[in-house]
Amino acid sequence: MEESRGETKELEVKIPTCVDSALRDKSLSSRRKLRLGIMAAIAILWSFFHIYTSYFGIMEAWRHRSLTLSFVLILSFLYYPSKAKNLKSLKGVLLFVLDNLGIILSLIVIAYMWFGYDGIIDREGMPNTNDLIFGGLTVFLVMEITRRTVGYGMTVLSLCFVLYMLFGYLIPGDMGIPKIDLAKFIDTMFNSTYGLFGIIMGAMSTVVIIFVIFGGFLSFSKVGDFFIRFSYGLTGHRVGGPAKVAVVASGFMGMVSGAAASNVVTTGAFTIPLMKRVGYKPEFAGAVEASASMGGQIMPPVMGAAAFIIAEQLRIPYIKLCFYALVPAILHFVAVGMMVHYEARRKNLLTLSKKELPDVLGIVKSEGYLILPVITIVVFLVLGYTPQTAGFWSIITILLVTIFKKSTRMRWDTILSAMETGAKNAISITAVCACAGIIVGAVIMTGLGLKLSRLVLLASGGYPLLGLFFVMIASLILGMGMTTVSAYVILAVLAVPALVKMGFLPLAAHMFVFYFAIVSNVTPPVAIAAYAAAGIAQGNPFKTAIEGFRISLCVFTLPYIFALNPGLLMQGSAFQIAEAIVSATLGILVLTSTLQGWMFVRMNNFVRLLTGIAAFGFLFPNIFCSLGGVVLLSATVLIQWRTKVRAESERSTAALSV
Repeated sequence: MEESRGETKELEVKIPTCVDSALRDKSLSSRRKLRLGIMAAIAILWSFFHIYTSYFGIMEAWRHRSLTLSFVLILSFLYYPSKAKNLKSLKGVLLFVLDNLGIILSLIVIAYMWFGYDGIIDREGMPNTNDLIFGGLTVFLVMEITRRTVGYGMTVLSLCFVLYMLFGYLIPGDMGIPKIDLAKFIDTMFNSTYGLFGIIMGAMSTVVIIFVIFGGFLSFSKVGDFFIRFSYGLTGHRVGGPAKVAVVASGFMGMVSGAAASNVVTTGAFTIPLMKRVGYKPEFAGAVEASASMGGQIMPPVMGAAAFIIAEQLRIPYIKLCFYALVPAILHFVAVGMMVHYEARRKNLLTLSKKELPDVLGIVKSEGYLILPVITIVVFLVLGYTPQTAGFWSIITILLVTIFKKSTRMRWDTILSAMETGAKNAISITAVCACAGIIVGAVIMTGLGLKLSRLVLLASGGYPLLGLFFVMIASLILGMGMTTVSAYVILAVLAVPALVKMGFLPLAAHMFVFYFAIVSNVTPPVAIAAYAAAGIAQGNPFKTAIEGFRISLCVFTLPYIFALNPGLLMQGSAFQIAEAIVSATLGILVLTSTLQGWMFVRMNNFVRLLTGIAAFGFLFPNIFCSLGGVVLLSATVLIQWRTKVRAESERSTAALSV
């Protein structure tokens, strides 16, 4: 049986790596190849270290976390050098010197942390002069690598927190703090497990990184291809087929990658051209891919990196968090899928022929075993193993399932490239987690979290909806200029306590800020996922972001739904959970219909008003609102059905008269 047909013949992801360049690029000089080889070797060693410790056990907390930071200090300067285009100019020479100085200082700090470990731990609370010097240097280097890897946003914000910690005693009124001297600041940041090496770096160095490495293996194996090809065969021939392929494929890929931008470039390279081919505008095609890919960070079993930190903060097993997040994640893809469906109906767009699509049954029979790595993660988590153990065995499973066929088998250089890619992808996340540790340490030392919680409570007047709205705005603003991890971590220590004081469940509060930090991927003016999709679609980036925002409007309601009705997060009795799921599903379906102005046929403004009111009736946790929604929905369904029957009758009469 054919494995694929037409334009979906072969899906191959090519990611340039130092391993590949050093081995195959004959145009490079020996010196350049040596540099690339060193970079690759350090990255591979870092990946191997975490693969090894994920199975055989981690070191003591401070040592394990400091070793993780040690690798990222070196790799940040190697993989993210200053752009010194001309070494003959003064600026070029200066940047070159600074890069190498950063590497040298990093090596000095690493040597001090590694060889002085016992003394550093013993002197917690009583740092000596060397601790202060090297601790201060480490804080500076962390800020610098954060600037290099993710930009100025997180760096400037962490610097503001440091300045507030050191000089906040000069501020009059409630925002003033007791004086904190420099020695206490560095001791907390460097010598303890409350600053750079706190709980966030702990989650990163044990759990997050193994799944990032797993993502590297996924990129270089055929496992990702299987999900994409299966999605093509499953939905490609339906109404709005290529766009639904993007939604389904992004959902499948999101289960194992947990990153919006990587989902866009992986699935979008194939789905966006197909969407354009059947009549979708480039901006809409890019927006669909961005909106669907955004859901990858909330789709179990491998959610975004911040999800692992949520589990650590709530002190719950990660598999429980996956269970709680499952229904909202599915509703996210339902919302985007229905927006696509109604858009296709409204514009009467073409579908793909089954002849040019992969055969679903054939794919399952010949390649179904490639889903085993995902099943491995779920099984190990359900059995009670740690996430890092599940991540380890999922990597081993990829290596095992791909050896059965020559076309899927991973060679030794491919395995090394996968390890390098995993390490490279972890650099920016680790830098952000270290920098976030500075902010968390500052909040703990200054009590800023309690102060800002009081401000939110005061500004909202104690009204829960108003409090949620203010936190949403803060989440979107922070998310625009930072990674999801950065935005979530900051809001987890600043905004979540305020929501909890208002009466929201801690789980709902954490998930609320997490969702809106993710939604910033398609929120103008900074919409990273939308801009990445626009590049593939060759569309206008800003228009793509606006379209992505419109498509994701239903997703904006989800955090409000589960914050006000935690049954959607599997909290409460069986009846409460069932009621929340049914009500939210109906609300999402009706709201997407309202936004697109289509149910069975095109809606007029009056019908759209009725469906809009009905949608919000379903979305609020109140039996009377839900009953009102049922009445209004029944009326609009009847109106739409009669309009459709009348239109079909008129067309039939016109055809007979001709």
